[in-house]
Amino acid sequence: MANATSGNAARRTAALRRLVPHLALVVACAACSPEGAAKRTAAQGMALYNEGRYAEALPILKQARAAGLKDGTLLYQLGYCREVVEGKPEPRRETWREAEPVLAQEVSQAGGATLERLYYLTVIQSDSGSFDTMTQYARQGVEQFEKGPNPNALGGEDWFRLGRLHDFLSEASEAEAAYRRSVSAFTKAKGGVASYRSLALARVADYDLTAGHYPIAAEGFDEALKLFPANNQVKPFRHALALLAVRRYDDAIARFGEDRDETATESQYGGDLGRKAKAVAPLDDKDVDDSRIQSLPDEVLSARVREAAADYRAARVKNSYQPGDPLPAEVAVHQKRFVTLLGEYFLRTKGMQEFTLKEGIADLVRR
Repeated sequence: MANATSGNAARRTAALRRLVPHLALVVACAACSPEGAAKRTAAQGMALYNEGRYAEALPILKQARAAGLKDGTLLYQLGYCREVVEGKPEPRRETWREAEPVLAQEVSQAGGATLERLYYLTVIQSDSGSFDTMTQYARQGVEQFEKGPNPNALGGEDWFRLGRLHDFLSEASEAEAAYRRSVSAFTKAKGGVASYRSLALARVADYDLTAGHYPIAAEGFDEALKLFPANNQVKPFRHALALLAVRRYDDAIARFGEDRDETATESQYGGDLGRKAKAVAPLDDKDVDDSRIQSLPDEVLSARVREAAADYRAARVKNSYQPGDPLPAEVAVHQKRFVTLLGEYFLRTKGMQEFTLKEGIADLVRR
């Protein structure tokens, strides 16, 4: 009986040995199947997308789609790349209409509700104006991941997406906290996808600019562009404001000059103010009565800008000089006070044109 058992075991072992090469062949064939090849192509395109190399990603993602791969993430990223490359939103929206039901089906499957898919669905629903559904997906992402069993395991990209979800939910403080955790996670990991890290840095720098933490904001914007020069979330106007605040005048003037947004006119004023500040640098932190300019109440600051403008204008009338001539000492003294006070007003209000036109002092900035 023992010999029979041993014989059966030997035959099973021999059969398994014969089967292993066939199994390996099946696996290899699956990897070489059209679907397997399309998935590998898609992975290459998605990697380029995550690096912000949209023009390079586009033909590869198109190739994966043409091969018949039905994948919601592929379609979402393909749509975004199409808008960037083709320069209009219609191709993106067309592709996103295809992506939405595919992503929804993937999310409905067991284990399919990833943070990335929920984020993409939130963006698509917001873009189409389906705000109730947008809120549903955004809330699901926050509840499932940020408030899930292990939020400490989330990486920088995850926290960036959670920050965006909070933005969609109009939860400002939660969004800021998530973006800051994103930057922290990227820093601790000493790497990560450069484009996402850059986007997170830009958002945090915006918060720091609003809070008046100008050196930190300027550094954050600088690093964001260094990591990902194509980051269009680093707005030239806001970056220039931070640079103006830390008195990097040449850099501020250059960034103001790159502004093509709705703030372009304010940037023209900002560039001229930067040139006048550079001409009389270094500026003072205190006014003539030894009070700190940054601590002046808003109404006091406005009144002092008017006073400084009147003195500056009188000095310019009194002293004759041509463009390019050295500034007369009296003009330089009053120009320094004027640009310092007006610069503080500009940083606080993020605008200068309306105020200077109303007060009749715009020519002191623009000429």
